[in-house]
Amino acid sequence: MTDRQMKEQESKIRKLNPAHHKRILKFINDAGSPFDLMVAPTRPMSSEQMADMGPGETSMHKQMKLLDAKAAHAVFELREREFPLGFVHINQIAKIANINILKLIEWLSDSMYGSWQTLPYIIPRQGGGSVSIVHAALLHTGKVLFLDEGPTPIWDPTDEVNPQFEFPVNNPDYVLTCGGHSFLSNGKLLVVGGGGLSLQDTAKANKGFIFDPVAKTWTKTTGAMGKARWYPTAVTTGDSRMLVVGGVDENFTLLNDMEAYDEASDSFVAVSGATLGFPNLYPGLHLLPNNVLFYTRTGWGHAAGQSPASLDSSSYFHFSGPTVGTWSSIAPSTINRCKGMSVMIYRNTCPHTRILVVGGCDSSGAGINSAAEIIDASLLSPASAWTLTAPLPDTNLRRQCNAVLLPDNTVFVAGGVTTSNSPCMLFDPVANTWSGMADLPSVRMYHSVMILLPSGKVMMSGWANDAPSGTIDLYSPPYLFKGARPTISSAPATVNFGQQFTIGTPDATSIVKVTMVKPMAVTHQTESNQRVIELFFLHDHVHPNNLIVTAPNGSPHAYAPRGYYMLFILNSAGVPSVAKWINLQ
Repeated sequence: MTDRQMKEQESKIRKLNPAHHKRILKFINDAGSPFDLMVAPTRPMSSEQMADMGPGETSMHKQMKLLDAKAAHAVFELREREFPLGFVHINQIAKIANINILKLIEWLSDSMYGSWQTLPYIIPRQGGGSVSIVHAALLHTGKVLFLDEGPTPIWDPTDEVNPQFEFPVNNPDYVLTCGGHSFLSNGKLLVVGGGGLSLQDTAKANKGFIFDPVAKTWTKTTGAMGKARWYPTAVTTGDSRMLVVGGVDENFTLLNDMEAYDEASDSFVAVSGATLGFPNLYPGLHLLPNNVLFYTRTGWGHAAGQSPASLDSSSYFHFSGPTVGTWSSIAPSTINRCKGMSVMIYRNTCPHTRILVVGGCDSSGAGINSAAEIIDASLLSPASAWTLTAPLPDTNLRRQCNAVLLPDNTVFVAGGVTTSNSPCMLFDPVANTWSGMADLPSVRMYHSVMILLPSGKVMMSGWANDAPSGTIDLYSPPYLFKGARPTISSAPATVNFGQQFTIGTPDATSIVKVTMVKPMAVTHQTESNQRVIELFFLHDHVHPNNLIVTAPNGSPHAYAPRGYYMLFILNSAGVPSVAKWINLQ
């Protein structure tokens, strides 16, 4: 090693955070031979994953050289000779003169894995109740609304040191827990149904409550649904309505119908032809850009999991009118996605619209390790079918995991594993590859929630009925460790469909991507409305600090429903700005 390399290595070792240090030690201590230390390993696969792989698929990934042969043998022999139980600190490796582990440090760094932190405070609660956080929604004020069985706390995530919470001016007259929710075109949150942990309050949960993020008030809808609903799914449409689908009533009768809430009349109307018969509560649904509603097979299902029901194949609902349509089924899949999660992925190139499903449970309700599935939903037909993605990067069983679309349109998956310090995953939809990410410090499964924040970080909280308090974990994805962040100095507060608008940024020349991200409202691994929309833009050569951007177009606006979005710009290193809120109308 040169003197410069030695000083650089010493500096990086001093700055190692505990998680990074742990990854390095685990990699070295798990090595079965010196050869295991020489290159980055291929992703491990379970026998189930290998059986799931299709013809011609391969688990091989491009390998990075980590240590040369001499260094690898020296490290391995030192461990075997003096540290038979494994190294406990990287300084023990420094006994070897002139060893260069810079590549090893880089490969296992936060810029590759991201980093978790647990905030030094908990979510406050008012009143009684036995459940902690079950629902979370990111408001266009930048604050997060949590729902549990008591009054609904509102959190300001910009202060990661001091707790910043407030409570609404008023509260609903029945428990909203286990309801469905989605944002309206004016940025207000509509929560439908609910009733809490038992069905005793569900009989009166036949309306909706609208939360105003600015006034911090709850208002009950004027009209009522046709029936009370517990565990329904809510989907925002492109024409200022919201679909309410499935769930059970106060008699625990499984509901197979659909209603539509209309913002203008503040009332609900039944949708004709919507009698699919979901076997799942919280059925996983996504409204496609062509205004077709797609059922992904995810959802809450039976409490014990059970095998897929006979009707549990993916289907799509074609609207022949605003409140009428028909369901059609596609080729079935044999993997049980009950208690998994689905996300919709847009691209500006073919395939334009895909649905990803990950996680699920087996016949006993335990998690599964089957590879995720993906489907091209750009143009559905009865012949459409799910295909397997590349194998997952670890062999953990996952159920009730959360999936979040990041501003760069990758998919981050965390939780759903029964142990703490469980691996997380990142899916690249262009390369169709999974990568392991930093370990999640907390157990997050049943009732856990995970959402993207305007900072580009990911928040995770909640997880069980009996959790007396709500801790908050924040994940910083790898893109936050790849250099300085671009900044948005100016952007309009409101843009119209198809309108050209200007983003001011001193980093304009380095910007390669502009995205609009729909804020999340998630519960029970169900969030139908996640969207990352990549916008077309030009660099303004007359005004070099400006980007000329085109807002989404199309009618109906199912591709990009009216409402508030987070606006991100990303540079050539993939680093996003902090988001600016923009209202698309």
